[in-house]
Amino acid sequence: MEQYVKPDESLLYYKCDNVEFAKGHGQLFTEFENGIATRQINIINNEMYISSSLKDWNENIGFLLYDGHIDSLDLSDSVPTTRIEFENKWKEAILVAINKPQTSYLKGDASIPLEENTLIIHVVNILGLWGKGFVLSLSKQFPYAKKEYLKWSKDKETFRLGEVQFVCVDQQKSVFIANMLAQKGVRKNYKDSTTYIGYDALRSCLKKVARFSLINRLTIQMPKIGSGLAGGDWSEIEKIINEELIYYKIKCNVFEL
Repeated sequence: MEQYVKPDESLLYYKCDNVEFAKGHGQLFTEFENGIATRQINIINNEMYISSSLKDWNENIGFLLYDGHIDSLDLSDSVPTTRIEFENKWKEAILVAINKPQTSYLKGDASIPLEENTLIIHVVNILGLWGKGFVLSLSKQFPYAKKEYLKWSKDKETFRLGEVQFVCVDQQKSVFIANMLAQKGVRKNYKDSTTYIGYDALRSCLKKVARFSLINRLTIQMPKIGSGLAGGDWSEIEKIINEELIYYKIKCNVFEL
């Protein structure tokens, strides 16, 4: 199983009540994981801007997320704060932020990366079978993802529902595949209406995907995960995606053929 930077629970939170932005002073709240800024709340003139991407920029503030490792940043005007205070402020900002997060729906093939620094996520089954649906397109683009999944399926200790295998398929462009183990079986025939997606397992997978995406600063793209051969209800899956990915302002592109 390959991972780029392994997320863990080493989370730090800082706030600054008088930070100098591009056009004035304001307030700043930052989350760090393993020394990397993963989320940031920027407040100026009573307006909130949230970010989890180095690409986010505003003319009054500048870039909305710290770049570089925490050891290289000047945090002399900042003080540590708690995860609870940060999350409370983040929840407040989500509701009123000028740049609210949202999912983008696109037509096309989710197995083809739109850009560099991309994580392609999809659901795999507990049976160790790879041969129908989205995986056909994915293995055509990235056969290494299939190879790693089949190898993982033989590991009885880690191959269990709710786990995720992160596979680097293009190191130069930072493209990764997330094999999310959230499907309990496979459809037997076209008459089979069984729901094979495990919603709790999917939620556990997406929690891991969120941290991995944040610390590695990746955009996520996916097909309508869990709603095809896995038989899931897309409205329920979309709700989980909103709670576990969109909440963190991770850019998500959902593809439909």
